[in-house]
Amino acid sequence: MLAFALVVALVAGAPQATPPAPKPPAPTAPAPAIPDSTFLKEKPKDAKPVKEAKAAAKVGDTVTITGRIGGRKEPFVKNRAMFFLVDPSLKACSENPGDTCKFPWDFCCETPETMKACMATIQIVGADGKPLKVTAEGAGGMKPLSRLTVVGKVREVSKDGALVIDATGIFVE
Repeated sequence: MLAFALVVALVAGAPQATPPAPKPPAPTAPAPAIPDSTFLKEKPKDAKPVKEAKAAAKVGDTVTITGRIGGRKEPFVKNRAMFFLVDPSLKACSENPGDTCKFPWDFCCETPETMKACMATIQIVGADGKPLKVTAEGAGGMKPLSRLTVVGKVREVSKDGALVIDATGIFVE
């Protein structure tokens, strides 16, 4: 019994091991952002409406187009610097008398054929050629139905009517 009491006394009086200090968090890359230089201070001249530019666009062309953000209930792609631009000739649902559409920027009053001919996908890409991993909504004041003039390079023109432009400059009215 004395041996047991001696062991307990020794253990109780023994210095306690200090727990290891917590590791600092690993450094994270800064959140991507759309460069301020993307947003133009002056409206580019000779912009063509989306529908007209789309009819003549070829991959690699530099184009200047004008339109409004919309075409979908959510015209901005989440976590990607991408959005849809609609020909300025189309009326948003809210511009039709008596229309109470909850999402007037989706242009749901237009036919699918009209929308196909009058929409373009705009993306802001990084050095790797991929869309920045940040939403474009709010950047430079952009929101649904904002009127824009976009300067960029045609990335894709598909047989099904898709037009994708890598924006190099955006003027928000």
